[in-house]
Amino acid sequence: MQKTVLTKAVAVALATLGVGAAFAQSSLTIYGNLDVAVDNVHKGQGDASGTILAATTSVTAPSTVTRLTSSISSVNALGFKGTEDIGGGYKGGFVLEGQFQLDTGAQSGQDGRMWGRQAFVSLTTPYGEVRLGRQYAPMFYSFATATVEALGGADIMGSGLIVNNLQVRQDNQISYWLKAGDLTAAVSYSPQAGVDQKVSSARVSTGTYTSTSGEIIGGSGSGATAEAANSQNRGQTVGLYLNYIVDPSLMVNGSVLGNRFGDAQLVSGATVLANLRNYLGYSLGSKYIMPGTGTQFAGILHRGEFKNDPSDATGPKINTIALGVKHPIGQFDVGAEYAYSKFANFTKGKDTSLMLMGDYNFSKRTKVYLRAGYAKDDRGQVASTGSGRPIAGGPLPLLTGFGSLETPFFSAAGANIDATTRVVAIGIRHHF
Repeated sequence: MQKTVLTKAVAVALATLGVGAAFAQSSLTIYGNLDVAVDNVHKGQGDASGTILAATTSVTAPSTVTRLTSSISSVNALGFKGTEDIGGGYKGGFVLEGQFQLDTGAQSGQDGRMWGRQAFVSLTTPYGEVRLGRQYAPMFYSFATATVEALGGADIMGSGLIVNNLQVRQDNQISYWLKAGDLTAAVSYSPQAGVDQKVSSARVSTGTYTSTSGEIIGGSGSGATAEAANSQNRGQTVGLYLNYIVDPSLMVNGSVLGNRFGDAQLVSGATVLANLRNYLGYSLGSKYIMPGTGTQFAGILHRGEFKNDPSDATGPKINTIALGVKHPIGQFDVGAEYAYSKFANFTKGKDTSLMLMGDYNFSKRTKVYLRAGYAKDDRGQVASTGSGRPIAGGPLPLLTGFGSLETPFFSAAGANIDATTRVVAIGIRHHF
């Protein structure tokens, strides 16, 4: 069966481990995905009263917009991958993968990186595969193999990834992959996965830091400065991924990510909100495909915690559960996803999301689709950051707004605090 670009990305990771097609000789593959939709996004009136965000209209004002938007059901991409069989069970390889906007033709996200999705070389041996370069985090594969969608803008099963962008991609990554029977395993390490001295949703193109400059987690706008050696080991990141095929119908997986923020500070404008120290996240995922009908059932559990030093305030803990079902009916696919994410402490704010899905498959490569859903934020209580600044809201608007993720909910539509965001999209997707 022809794969989408997401499953191709997973296949790239697994191919040399015996899960994908084996290479008998040198090869070069060009692959990609084109996804664009007309969507309507309505964000309700937010409530940031009693917090430092009260005067920020971008998180409180209601709005309705109709857009031509890329990457709704799956993310646009263009990739090149190659391998060379050098004999004796050894193979050399590479992957270059970039991302773009179909509505304008511009590069999409990743601070203008040409190959922002992936850029690595690899050496496969009889004992596993080693990769060096910018790569997906091991945790990303846990979500990618457990969702019933493709982790596009409308895939709310990826809600746990909003906690920390380094759960998605990492600079300077060294990874090792191993296949043993039905078990696939990967471990990774990066000395600087992409953490600036100041973390915010702002951008800075120089190495000079001010109270208003900074980067999202995983950003690259600060260039060499973000990669510089640091006595606090800022950006140091490790990961683990395990995937077990119980039988042809059932898969289970798990992943762990830990990283040091070192001396990084979370800022909002000129305000220092908190000192960031360490982060620990883990996930459990599973997918079951019902024999005969092809109906897919999937679930993902995720927990992330910002673990501070004893002298600091307790870091936020975020719990997320996501469930999905997808059923084929001839050339149609219909399905639904549900996600619930909550701060276990901190503001105790929560987000509840539901997405309905419908696809008509003209062929294995081309389809039209409908997505309709909503995300409701409950602001919880007013809490204090490490600097004593009052804050409120659930993980979805707070974490993306503070620079945890490159692209906010539903292809940059975002969400307001204590409000409901509704979305409807009709689009076309073609992959090759």
